[in-house]
Amino acid sequence: MNEIIKICGVAFVGLVATAVMRGLNKDFSGFASIATGIVLFGFGAVSLYPIMEYIEKITENSSFAAYMETVVKAMGIAAVAESAADICRDFGENAIGARLEFAAKGLIMLLALPIIESLLALAFGVMK
Repeated sequence: MNEIIKICGVAFVGLVATAVMRGLNKDFSGFASIATGIVLFGFGAVSLYPIMEYIEKITENSSFAAYMETVVKAMGIAAVAESAADICRDFGENAIGARLEFAAKGLIMLLALPIIESLLALAFGVMK
């Protein structure tokens, strides 16, 4: 519970700093927003570390490990791309943000190809 209070505190401080900077100099308000976003992203990344260790521990000796690794990589790509796209939107570059998300979706689909191949092989094996 204390962690979410800290995270919300950082978000509100960043929000106030961004609003104050926007009033003083609009050019620098984006930097306050980015700095806040980086700190919040760091909180999220740190909180995911124990989850990643747990997933690795329970899947280390199974055939499921490769699939879980792919899912985790896909989630990482999505999180980083979404954050970067939001930064683009904060600077008014909606088109760049949208193309960034499109590129990330392509990378995730490329990452998923081995899983799709395994599923198709399994399905064809069952049909024989």
